Amino acid sequence: MPRIRNFQSSGKRNFLAMCASAASIGAICCNFDPVPAGEEIQAARVASTITAAENTSDVPLPPDILAGSSDSPDPLPVIGAPRTVNSGDLNNNDAIKFSLLLLKDGGRFIDNIDHYRVTFDKRERIKGDIGETQTMDLKVRHHPTFSVYMKWKSGDTGRQLLYNDEYDDKQMMVKLGGLKGRILPALKLDPLGSEAQAGARYPVTEAGLAGMIRQMIVHRENDLNHGHGVICSRLANQTFDERECYCFRYEYSAPEFNTLYRKSIVLMDTRYHVPLQVTNYTWSDNAEGMTPEQLDEMTMIEDYAFRQLDMGAKLVAEDFSRDNPAYRM
Repeated sequence: MPRIRNFQSSGKRNFLAMCASAASIGAICCNFDPVPAGEEIQAARVASTITAAENTSDVPLPPDILAGSSDSPDPLPVIGAPRTVNSGDLNNNDAIKFSLLLLKDGGRFIDNIDHYRVTFDKRERIKGDIGETQTMDLKVRHHPTFSVYMKWKSGDTGRQLLYNDEYDDKQMMVKLGGLKGRILPALKLDPLGSEAQAGARYPVTEAGLAGMIRQMIVHRENDLNHGHGVICSRLANQTFDERECYCFRYEYSAPEFNTLYRKSIVLMDTRYHVPLQVTNYTWSDNAEGMTPEQLDEMTMIEDYAFRQLDMGAKLVAEDFSRDNPAYRM
């Protein structure tokens, strides 16, 4: 008889644990309504044909977003003022899961876009020194081969970078800006080599939204695997580049949970679930006596922004060709 009572007691505990787990998952599903992240887009606006069935989102979205949705065919509508969010909607673990689901959904959406054009702002800390913000005209192609073209609009104005995976040598071409660019020929560099990465934190093979999403998914999955050591807060929605965005803040308690980042702030498009601004802060051994604002200023390591995203840009093969006469490669 004692064995029977122990078995019954154990079964009861298992049943209660299953109920708690189901309640945690249900916290998202009960408070959010599923809607497609990538609804049908006119063929004239987007190069790839995407059906509604192919883009049914797995991500449950807040009802207040549904109320503000538009039936306009424009893939990037102007959204009104940001709405507030109840901080009690999601617990810490569910907030991480929610942001991860959004990222994976946004990644699927971007992978279905043949190509796009965007203004890319980048500010990075290289070897301890924080640089000025660089603004680039960025063209990205996913199909039939991954290709990137950048032209600097600030910093080394006029500088160009071209990478096209269809070339057998797998090299990137760099044309300097200003007078040097007029005199010197384009440089051919290994995108993973030390010279190519001397002025950037990530290789050109990771450029664009898809690469950014891949990097962020790794961090979010690590957060879930650790199960503790990070606080994820879903803050009030914000407007960025005239689009409404979810806002997430991740704060780590110690480097053992994220050796690179101490804090991250992410703005993610509520309609397409792609990150539009990502700001990351690293660790410091000299934080004593500093205000949070001073610490952030001293430890900001990466600040990226994607503006004026045009998924209907009419890009052709020549836009990613070394033989394009406009590039003078």
